[in-house]
Amino acid sequence: MKSPVTLLSCLFDDVSRYELDVKGLDRDVQTIESRFKHEGYGFLSVTLSTLCDAVDHGLSEGGFTCPSAFARKRGEALPKFLSGLLCKVFDSKTGALLKEPSLHAVKALREILRCFKKVQLQPKRIEILKRQAVAKFLDTDELIRSHVNDPDRAKYLGDVAKVVLPNLDGFDSRTLLYRHGPGGVAEKLKANRKWVDLLAALKNNASLAYLLGFDVGVFTDSLIIDHDNPYRGLPLFESSSFHRSSTLAMASEGIAKLICVPKDSTSLRTITAEPVLKQFYQQGLGAYLRDSICKCNVLSNSIALTDQSKNQVLAMEGSLNGKYATLDLSSASDLLSVGLVSIVFGARPVFLEHALRSRSPQVDTGNGIHEMAKFAGMGNALTFPVQSVAFALIAISAILVQDGKEPSYVNARRASRNVRVYGDDIIVDADYAHQVCDWLTSFGLKINRKKSFLVGNFKESCGVDAFKGIDVTPVYVRHEPVLSARDPDRIAALVSASNQFLMKGLHKTAEYLRSIVDSYIKLPMVSRNSSSLGWHCRVDTTVAHKWDRKLQRLVFRGQVIVPCYDTDDISNDSAALIKSLTLLERRDKVLGESGYEDSGRQPGFYTVDPENLQRSVRRFKTRIRARWVPANAG
Repeated sequence: MKSPVTLLSCLFDDVSRYELDVKGLDRDVQTIESRFKHEGYGFLSVTLSTLCDAVDHGLSEGGFTCPSAFARKRGEALPKFLSGLLCKVFDSKTGALLKEPSLHAVKALREILRCFKKVQLQPKRIEILKRQAVAKFLDTDELIRSHVNDPDRAKYLGDVAKVVLPNLDGFDSRTLLYRHGPGGVAEKLKANRKWVDLLAALKNNASLAYLLGFDVGVFTDSLIIDHDNPYRGLPLFESSSFHRSSTLAMASEGIAKLICVPKDSTSLRTITAEPVLKQFYQQGLGAYLRDSICKCNVLSNSIALTDQSKNQVLAMEGSLNGKYATLDLSSASDLLSVGLVSIVFGARPVFLEHALRSRSPQVDTGNGIHEMAKFAGMGNALTFPVQSVAFALIAISAILVQDGKEPSYVNARRASRNVRVYGDDIIVDADYAHQVCDWLTSFGLKINRKKSFLVGNFKESCGVDAFKGIDVTPVYVRHEPVLSARDPDRIAALVSASNQFLMKGLHKTAEYLRSIVDSYIKLPMVSRNSSSLGWHCRVDTTVAHKWDRKLQRLVFRGQVIVPCYDTDDISNDSAALIKSLTLLERRDKVLGESGYEDSGRQPGFYTVDPENLQRSVRRFKTRIRARWVPANAG
């Protein structure tokens, strides 16, 4: 029997221990085995997920509708497959949600049906989905170009935008903390080479270099340090030809590159790899916008871009009392138009101009250069905070209009307490859900009906699925449960899945995954907070191997996932100085409560590890190494 079917068979055995009176589970395993033989992973990842979508909406809307891919008995609403579990949740004749559905059955259904939803895709399947993802990326641009915003709603949204982020324009672009992001860039550079290319780009774009805090007139071979502020004025320039009143110049004429990354087993996500200079620009603006959101008395009620737990808590509460609706947007960033961003930030023209200058207007799709109508792809560091602000303000505007309120500061602040936004995950008071959906679609955005739950007791937001106040989020097996080599990522994924199944009491399933890993590598028992690979248990224990006299603590010999490195030496290049001082500036400013000038620390006392200038992490490449790890982690 194939290992995916074996895994699901173990899962059925675990379910039968909790639901002793469920009938037909052996027949369901046979159905899975037969259909997997003929349909492959498409049945496990796509078809079963379709049935789970029907279950989720049945829990939310109160009635189950059987998907066409599953046969039903004559005169019944439920499919033959999994009927023993489904009849504990829905009426077998009408499909109506039972007054007291079995929570154990709901959990079991979602564990079985979602188990392989996010399994890693086969190469042939990836090529097909890649073409579909690129086509969708281009299609959304055409939708944006043909869409016309309602002028009355656009004006009202603009009025609401005027009362938020009041100090957003009060910044000097030369003082922002710019950096390189962890992702790839259009030029396909290693981490350290980004600094070398940045230096070359700055030399070719002196006006933008000035805006980024480099006092550039003419690059020279010498370096002048301003001792009052040693982080600025690098590398050295003659700045007499530039003035702060200079108009913004267009950033480098780089073109973004469209790439596709796995999302789940049914689709790929498109991301734009930005040119190195532009992403450096975007990172500074993005960090500044995030900080401004935290300081805004209105948006801070609705947005917390570093904390998903607030959305998750509201989703749990909404599933218990129905007070909140959870909304999910389809292709959210791809449908965020330049026009909508201009409306949202129109009252803050300085920031808006910087944001538009930093974006890449063109993208290389692999089949040519495309002029984008959307604001930016997901690779732009501004996309996530900008779209969060846009969606929050649209929701606040919709609430104010429904209540008949004026777009004042007081009203907006009061309405903001009914909204919680994290990217394209939106939670609103259920009384305003339909109005908010209407406003979102009127600005060209698209509601994902499969993942949006406006009524009922099932909610989903930020990775948490909840039903009647109970967490029913399934465990996702992200790799095929086989090992043909010592693959660190696959081993780590299977270990994680096994530990999650164990914590849910699904012991046979957990043991099956553990047996696969044990055939290649022996792992110890570790604490749930340990950085080492290993097996968890309910008492959260670990085994100490010795006492470390230097660290004065118990340690054990564990297996740890570590990165692989490439030679990437810039230690003898002038770019090394820019990298070092930029990193030190960021560290000093973070450590100081009121900025690096008041931190009480002398920047010259800090050092940068020379290895960081000689090598860089190889992306998507790791290995397993034995290390001494603290035995009492956490």
